[in-house]
Amino acid sequence: MAEVCLAIFSSIVSEGTKTLSEPIIGRMSYVLKCQSYIDGLKERVEELGQRRKRVKILVDQATEQGYEIFADVTEWLGKVEQFTQGYAKHIINDEDEVRKPCFKGLSPNLMSRYKLSKRAVEDAKYAEHLLATGSLLIVSNVSHPPPPKMREFGDMKDYNIFNSRKKIFQDVIEALKDDKLNIIGVCGMGGVGKTTLVKQIAKQVMEDNVFDKVVMAEITKNPDAQKIQGELASDLGMNFDSNDLIYHRAKQLCQRLKKEKRVLIILDNIWTKLELDKIGIPYGDVDEKDKNDDPRRCTIILTSRSRDLLCIDMNSQKMFWIDALSEEEALQLFEKIVGESTKASDFRPLAEEIVGKCGGLPVALSTVANALKNKSPAIWKDALNKLTSSNLREIHGMDADVYSPIKLSYDFLDDEAKSLFLLCGLHREGRPIHVHYLLRYVMGLRYDKGLGLFRNVYTLEAARNRVDALIDSLKASCLLLDGDAEDEAKLHDVIHVVAASIAEEKLMFSIPNVVDFEREMEETIQKGPIAISLPYRDIQELPERLECPQLKLFLLFAKYDSTLQISDHFFEGTEELKVLDFTGIRFSPLPSSLGRLINLQTLCLDGWRLEDIAIVGQLKKLEILSLRGAEIKQLPLQIGQLTRLQLLDLSNCSSLVVIAPNVISKLSRLEELYMGDSFSQWDKVEGGSNASLAELKGLSKLTTLEIDVRDAEMLRRIWSLGNR
Repeated sequence: MAEVCLAIFSSIVSEGTKTLSEPIIGRMSYVLKCQSYIDGLKERVEELGQRRKRVKILVDQATEQGYEIFADVTEWLGKVEQFTQGYAKHIINDEDEVRKPCFKGLSPNLMSRYKLSKRAVEDAKYAEHLLATGSLLIVSNVSHPPPPKMREFGDMKDYNIFNSRKKIFQDVIEALKDDKLNIIGVCGMGGVGKTTLVKQIAKQVMEDNVFDKVVMAEITKNPDAQKIQGELASDLGMNFDSNDLIYHRAKQLCQRLKKEKRVLIILDNIWTKLELDKIGIPYGDVDEKDKNDDPRRCTIILTSRSRDLLCIDMNSQKMFWIDALSEEEALQLFEKIVGESTKASDFRPLAEEIVGKCGGLPVALSTVANALKNKSPAIWKDALNKLTSSNLREIHGMDADVYSPIKLSYDFLDDEAKSLFLLCGLHREGRPIHVHYLLRYVMGLRYDKGLGLFRNVYTLEAARNRVDALIDSLKASCLLLDGDAEDEAKLHDVIHVVAASIAEEKLMFSIPNVVDFEREMEETIQKGPIAISLPYRDIQELPERLECPQLKLFLLFAKYDSTLQISDHFFEGTEELKVLDFTGIRFSPLPSSLGRLINLQTLCLDGWRLEDIAIVGQLKKLEILSLRGAEIKQLPLQIGQLTRLQLLDLSNCSSLVVIAPNVISKLSRLEELYMGDSFSQWDKVEGGSNASLAELKGLSKLTTLEIDVRDAEMLRRIWSLGNR
């Protein structure tokens, strides 16, 4: 036995002499402390697993918020995964091998112990390194905001199918290569394809390296310089401070644009003269030295429906006019959407006549084609009859035949989709349509016989599903477009005009910006309206009395910090009102006549500065109450009288510090409660008492709760509510 051990020891010593830098006694410790080293590695592996879990939580949270993970973080996670599941796991799994004896069971396997122990020590050191790195990752950022995405300008695949578009496309491209041109105009009627053209041009010049940057902004009838600056800045990957004044933004934007050697700026759909320098767009102030280096530092494309605006007011040096599609091209587009049925003998003549009535306008063609897709010849004939006999009208100078096709698409809708479409038409042209506000309006109107929507829908969840389905239907009919955000939609300019025109026939009026607002309002009231919308108007005063006995919906979207004065008698004579949205009004108390609106079901007072809202408690039929962003300090006891309330929105009410006890608990029908970035003083207030989280337990119908969680104890209490 002694000879065997001596032989093994001699082999270890012999191995040790190969590396003189390591003392033999250190190598012996590998044999003597083998199990200790393996146990130490196990502890490091377990610690590493916990450290990886913590880093992974941070990574998952950042990913959910759309942030990008730093490469070294991803690399660390991979190394830990490889180490714990590979090398270290292999050593731990081989632990049993060292317990097996050698020399016919006469001696432990010292050589196996030595090798395994040495590997365990080395891996433990590597684990320590990974642990140290993981600790740094936990206390530092694991992610960063994603870089700004390049604007998507669409696919060229379907665009060049028309010869008329090929030529103008190539002509504009050539003009952009001309060093002597820096402002180019593209003109045509609404819906003819100006926006599509310039987007495809933008895509092509970037692919051909004609420009280093392409930025674009969509303009509305009443240009908002701040919005234009924001869109251009977004394409450039820059951000403005929210407190910056417009001229400060203009200076920053101009400096940023001048840093680009070759930049193309597209201002789409302008309606009035734009002061480019006030926006921050350089167009004639390039230094002589810069001109010699690159005379096309900044080139601008403008699109508009007005030739004079482009030529005279905006000094376009080159003009391009987009005509309607030819009959052949229009038929091609119609057939592409409708499909093979147009080639059948009983469809072909009808298709040619219908296309002729659409006037070659792409938006009209696509609208009608989608309405007739998969329909029978009888429906096509009926459509042609409507196109022929409708009371056609001009839309901002467009051919009279344009209105009728869009009206036809509206006629194909069911009653609920029609009502929702008309509500969209009451919004301001060019402004996003927020779907969650549409939901609140239709909930308030669902029992009305004239504007009735969702008569058999009783919950907010069911109503929201119905709204989403109707919006999808309107988009499928090419009457509604996707918005910039998920919860937004928008109307094409031409279709918006048609929607507003149809709404007027139904006594639903959207009063535009006019010089004599008082006269316009008086004439509207005399028509006996059922809906009035004043979208984003700078109104200083409303009539003494509204006196509209048939009025069911009244919308007023004031400009920021509006000091609009409202008479105490304003709502007298409007007792049938069901939906009231007064957004953005400041420094104005609620009129006492508000309490007369006993049939009101939806009330939105977003952005108001309110001292006292106790009068709202008199509106016993109220189901939707939105005070989003309002400056209120207290939610009074009277709100507890609104026992029919299904939705209460107190989001962004940062001044709200008092909610009277037992107010929320009385709202037994409440389904949705929004209090994000708002009230947080649960159970406590100086000198008195406040609402308690326990009140939420009694809200048995509550399905949605947004609330600020300030500490772990509050989270525990809310969690206990969820497990009631």
